[in-house]
Amino acid sequence: MIRIKYLVLTLLLGTIALNISNAQHNIDQSDFSDLASTVNRNLDKRANIKGSPYINDTFHDLTFKRFGDKIFTGRYDANLGEMQIKRGNDTIVINNFENFEITFALNNKVYKTYSYTDKKDILKRGFLVVLKETDSLALLKEELVKFYQAKESTNGYDKAKPAEYRRTKDVYYYRQGEHVSVLPQKRKDFIKLFPEHSKDLEVFIKKNKINFKQEDDLITLFQYLETL
Repeated sequence: MIRIKYLVLTLLLGTIALNISNAQHNIDQSDFSDLASTVNRNLDKRANIKGSPYINDTFHDLTFKRFGDKIFTGRYDANLGEMQIKRGNDTIVINNFENFEITFALNNKVYKTYSYTDKKDILKRGFLVVLKETDSLALLKEELVKFYQAKESTNGYDKAKPAEYRRTKDVYYYRQGEHVSVLPQKRKDFIKLFPEHSKDLEVFIKKNKINFKQEDDLITLFQYLETL
């Protein structure tokens, strides 16, 4: 009798745990009403393309700040600049024009939607990775994957090249107040952004050998800015 009771209790606890897990990953349609659209593309075409448009091919657990602790699964398409969320048998794309803050549980990586001006001085709207942020200042990163069309051999000597997704260099941005722009890559240009702290920044950058192409150095620099 004791063994039977123990077995029933074990099965009951297992069922409860399974239901909790399913509830965490179940996406209510109302969560994304007017905030997303269903992905409707021929993904079979991507099967013959080298590389991947995603930062991570697999879907990982994440949370939305606006939805509290509720768990979703998603991935970021860095070629199209889209955040994709898994919903049952569908995949939906989050509307970039909404204000979202998304945190991936795997590495606490935070994506937020911003309006920003890119290297070509074009105003864009999309997801940027938050590397360091305060109310007045932020260090941000744009992840990029470019698509290259297939190239056939033109003379029999050069090799044909397949269509390919290729990860390119990240682009770093800074937010001052509400304005988001490309982060200067030269020391003198960066210091001009903060004229009231120019002398302190000059000393700190030289002393710490800050490289404006190294992410860790940029984070260190913005941590120092918080102290000024």
